[in-house]
Amino acid sequence: MNLETKMDFRFRAFAEDAPGAIWQSHFKRLWPAYKRWFLRYGEADRPTYLESLNALKRYMPKLLPVYDAMVDLAGGGDHAARFLAQYSPPPLFRGCSQAVYLADEAVMVRSYDYSPYVFDGLLMQSKFGERQVIAMMDCMSGVLDGINSDGLAVSMSFGGREEFSEGFGISILLRYLLEFAGNVSEACDLIKTVPVQGAYNVMLLDRESKFETVALAANREPEFLGTSVSTNHQSDSHWPLYEEKVQTHERFQYLSQMNQVGQLSAQAFTREFLTPPLYHTQFAKGFGTLYDAAFYPQKGSCEYFWPQNTWTFNFDSFADREYQIAFIDPAGYPEKSQSYGEIYTSQPLPILQF
Repeated sequence: MNLETKMDFRFRAFAEDAPGAIWQSHFKRLWPAYKRWFLRYGEADRPTYLESLNALKRYMPKLLPVYDAMVDLAGGGDHAARFLAQYSPPPLFRGCSQAVYLADEAVMVRSYDYSPYVFDGLLMQSKFGERQVIAMMDCMSGVLDGINSDGLAVSMSFGGREEFSEGFGISILLRYLLEFAGNVSEACDLIKTVPVQGAYNVMLLDRESKFETVALAANREPEFLGTSVSTNHQSDSHWPLYEEKVQTHERFQYLSQMNQVGQLSAQAFTREFLTPPLYHTQFAKGFGTLYDAAFYPQKGSCEYFWPQNTWTFNFDSFADREYQIAFIDPAGYPEKSQSYGEIYTSQPLPILQF
């Protein structure tokens, strides 16, 4: 039987200095699905509101004003407040490749390899505090990657460990860095103070072309690696099935070799992310390239790009826009698959099911 090979998906970019009516409208649209995901293991499996609030007060107190604003816009409910704090949420396993490349200009590039079933596609320009931020949102209070008006760019990739523990979801930490750090050194100082839930590799690049890759894991001290490439493993991680299926070592070696040779322009290097082994189409199995992003701290701009489209933004000219894309998976999507926004259910997620 021939399966449907196309999934339609819409990316949206919008500007709102503080969470307001636009943020609220997206939250209302996504919250029913997010709530099912957040409570999929039962309410008792999630930290209480008081535990979540106290964790924010202790580790990221500067986020409290914007957190409170989001909770109010979300209706002030207990579940929404706990969800938006992102303290010990249900585990998620992501893919992704990322690299810093220093050629004619410094650029940080990343692919976001994940499932379209569990992705929102919301890009927001904001100014929650002293800095403007352009970032791809995650779980409404966090970000997957982005750049701020001081020229600090951040992104992350999953670190390839099965262990999860008490700590924050990685995307709210990245939001914290963009809001309250102006360079790599300041970001590293903040990272040292916040416990994370799982294993992630955080990449940083600033306006002075200084960069860092930080290996984070549950119940471990951060490792500051000084490397310019990361994929989905860490120095002593050991998850053979995952590593093989997402080709983490092959992608790491490919990017490392390109970095060592250094013959490409910055722009040409970014477009390498649209080709194998960095570009993937296993969307139905949770390992498709949903977008690529490139951040240019020296000129304060960024690109989000796909094989047939590119969004370019800077802090002087940001325009709301939408992009309808068809994610093509040659192997086909399951006949009974649900709409991407409805997959946050109490059932097992169809991701990384190789």
